[in-house]
Amino acid sequence: RGWVGMGVMPPAAPVPASHPHRPMPGAASATGATSRIDPSQIPRPQYASHEERVTYNTRSEMDQATHPPSATLEYVGCDLGSANPRYMRSTLSSLPNTGDLLTTSGMPLSIMTRPLALPHPEEAPIHLIDNGKTGPIRCGRCKAYMNPYMRFLDHLRFECNFCYFITEVPHEYMCNLGANGKRTDWTERQELCRGTVEYVAPQEYMVRPPMAPTYLFLIEVTSQAIHSGVTTSACEVIMRTLDSVPKDAQVGIATVDSAIHFYHLKDGAEKPSMLIVPDVEDSYAPLKSGLVVSLAKNREAIESLLKMIPETFSSTAPGPNASTAAIKAGIECLKPTGGKVMAFMATIPNVGLGKLEARTGTAGQRTGNIEKEPLKCMAPADKAYHTMATYAAEYQVCIDLFLCVSSAVDVATLGVLPRLTGGSLYRYPGFNVQQDFAQLHNDLRWNFIRPQGLEAVMRVRASSGLGVQDYNGFFCKRTMTDIDLPAIDSDKTIAVTLRYEDKLVDGREAYVQCALLYSTTTMERRIRVHTIALPITSVLGALFRSADLDAQSDWAVRKAANALLSGNGTLASAKDASLQQCIATLFAYRRFCASNNSSGQLILPEGLKTLPLYTLGLHKSYGLRSDASPDDRAAWLYRALHAPPELATPAVYPRLFSIHDLPQDSSFPPIPPCMWLSSEKLNQDGAYLLEDGQEILIWIGRQLPVETLRDLFGTENVDDIVSTRATIPNLDTPASKALNSFINAIRKQRGAFMRARILKRGDTLEALFYNRLSEDRSPAGMSYVEFLCHCHRLIMNKSN
Repeated sequence: RGWVGMGVMPPAAPVPASHPHRPMPGAASATGATSRIDPSQIPRPQYASHEERVTYNTRSEMDQATHPPSATLEYVGCDLGSANPRYMRSTLSSLPNTGDLLTTSGMPLSIMTRPLALPHPEEAPIHLIDNGKTGPIRCGRCKAYMNPYMRFLDHLRFECNFCYFITEVPHEYMCNLGANGKRTDWTERQELCRGTVEYVAPQEYMVRPPMAPTYLFLIEVTSQAIHSGVTTSACEVIMRTLDSVPKDAQVGIATVDSAIHFYHLKDGAEKPSMLIVPDVEDSYAPLKSGLVVSLAKNREAIESLLKMIPETFSSTAPGPNASTAAIKAGIECLKPTGGKVMAFMATIPNVGLGKLEARTGTAGQRTGNIEKEPLKCMAPADKAYHTMATYAAEYQVCIDLFLCVSSAVDVATLGVLPRLTGGSLYRYPGFNVQQDFAQLHNDLRWNFIRPQGLEAVMRVRASSGLGVQDYNGFFCKRTMTDIDLPAIDSDKTIAVTLRYEDKLVDGREAYVQCALLYSTTTMERRIRVHTIALPITSVLGALFRSADLDAQSDWAVRKAANALLSGNGTLASAKDASLQQCIATLFAYRRFCASNNSSGQLILPEGLKTLPLYTLGLHKSYGLRSDASPDDRAAWLYRALHAPPELATPAVYPRLFSIHDLPQDSSFPPIPPCMWLSSEKLNQDGAYLLEDGQEILIWIGRQLPVETLRDLFGTENVDDIVSTRATIPNLDTPASKALNSFINAIRKQRGAFMRARILKRGDTLEALFYNRLSEDRSPAGMSYVEFLCHCHRLIMNKSN
């Protein structure tokens, strides 16, 4: 699992240096003559080979704020007083001085906060500060943590950069000021010179001592789960990942079919005793203790139990699945300590507490128009899920779901469990042991080894004049100011939307601070603090120069996900909201920053020139296209709710490469240039790879030369490749080695395993590939050229 970085697409035509904003060559006038537009001249993401390492200083030598590199580039950040954009990335790297100016710009103001992000291997580690019983130094009024922007008035008193209150430091923290007005120890104390620090939390930050990480594995053993290989796969991946489980962990195992079975592992006993919970309407934990035991002391017993489970249930008669009731019993079992319920499911829970029926996209629709009616099938079907998840969060229990499914399971409802407990939702549609086992194994292993925190609470503070409007992501919110996270990990990003409460002072800086109090998996209580400084401006042009495309795309994706997962939103309104946001931004730029250009041209700000392309990609994604199945849609929307900017961009605009002509004697990076997302670019005698940060799809043309087919896939007939079973072979040919090395480079860049599927022309699953070619006209929407003309028309209508 490598470092998370991302690649982008080839450049549009070279931009004349003298032109700060560029009209689109030959753009259609408002009459919409799309035929006159040359598709090769329209904006696409800039090509990046990822060959050269970008170094980014978070403050300049003159101690000024700097604009962060694109989230899709690989960069090494150097924290010189403001947090690395990996941890906090604002949709605008400069802030407007008034709320009115923000409204005029048409752009959102939100901070994408990823407090436990995986750092680049070459970045300096985060400094750990132990102030003993004193704990972190904080403002006496707003409780903000000490940071490089707090101003010391003398050896004793400092003024808070958030609320301007003056606080005295404890005796042991006093220090004289130098001639420059700074403390003489400012370079030695990390909290005075770094944007990100971590504190050892003193006793008063704990309700109880940190608990040992505790895991309850819940495995479905219905006859369908047994026959589809899910039960055996789950037992096998758990066995293979026990080495990755934290060393002091407590582990328990339960199985479920129409009843729930716990296993009581007594220290030293050879065989565990099975305890059956038959009541699936009101499930419970059958014992107060002994259901979870020390992994280190009981490793052999746990392994032999996992080997025994598939055999024990091998002849189960077909029957219903009480998984939801089993998760509830698991929560009861973990209530005293907190921990994780990790549920491996193969079928829809259809008996007992929270029983569900698979819903179709048209369920609850009054008319046939799926675009215009509220998507009721995205709201949870049963209130029991919300109640159960909130209850779990209260006792610091997190729920991870591994949905190894071959039919619909109502992801929209099940997803509430991980969403409210800081958990993870994994889905393997059309589960097939050959194709999905490696992905399942990688997912479970990464779940244990990624940077993560337990029993966490997070709060974001902003400068006087700004306030937090809302949080968006996977968490439980019980108070106005904080969010509770039974678990949080390096893959979870929380968007924090800010609002204006007063004017800000033009020319100064505004500050945003994220504080995360959490327990490590090694049972230490820590406080991680990230602070960023953003310059304040009254100039609209400066705001557009500070626009962060990846963070704004992430915001648009999350806004749509939030609206649709409520069950009240319509596809039409979600598409329209993202389109209107795009138009408002481009209109403001045209009117206030480029008004001297002719009206026949579409003018795009340099930093946002692919905003229309990403908006179109969002409209055609599984989250918003009308022909997506409810489970595909819900899985996409839940992923959007916690995705970082690094992965929100490829989710709406994947990368497409030709692989029949990969360079065979070089290593990757350099990543070869991407192609446009259009079927016009696909030749029948070629093979192509498309990746969206989550999976890899390979498409093979029917006329691919036999020798290429043999070198890449080890066969001479395209029809030998069956898309539901095929995996990418490792052959001893230069072409195969190059392809495998290229795929590994992509996986490393995305920081994900990304299962690969092979599709061929005329395949039943071919739509998986074509649906992602968002530049083509399709039932899901206009072509990219048509969409640009449509945007242009809307901007002109607004101007007139």
